[in-house]
Amino acid sequence: MDSFHIRIRLERDIAEQAMAMANDRGLELGDVIRMMVTKAVLSGEFAIGHDQPSPPPAAETRAFFAYDDSQWAPLKSVLDAELALALLNQFVATHTVEIERLLDLDPSDAARVEQLTRERDEARQALSTLDPQDAQAIETIVGRYASPQSPTRARASSDQDDGETA
Repeated sequence: MDSFHIRIRLERDIAEQAMAMANDRGLELGDVIRMMVTKAVLSGEFAIGHDQPSPPPAAETRAFFAYDDSQWAPLKSVLDAELALALLNQFVATHTVEIERLLDLDPSDAARVEQLTRERDEARQALSTLDPQDAQAIETIVGRYASPQSPTRARASSDQDDGETA
């Protein structure tokens, strides 16, 4: 089953009472929450009781980006550095897979293998010399590697443009 994990914060006394109520019915609180959310989706209504109006949609109460910057500011540079490292590692991995795939072809596409190897080596070099404290280097890496096509997708789309099939 494909699932999505959600963490929620409840006041301790409410959580304990809810767990006791669920336990009395032979359920866990997670089961109750799943049932309630499923019912809301099926009915198209979040209202708990008919005598209480539904709360306004989230867009009316708080904008998506209306969060306290001061809580995230100290972590932004760390998160950006982690993102840059992850992007470089993913780039190296996808290029390695594509290089190996191309080398298995008969005849192999030597020019494409050379290009991918050069790009992969550049990414490896950037990975080995990256200073996580260097905000400019991190910004450059994220800008360059955040949205490139994987080598296999890039090849497939260029083949379709040429009228060939992959």
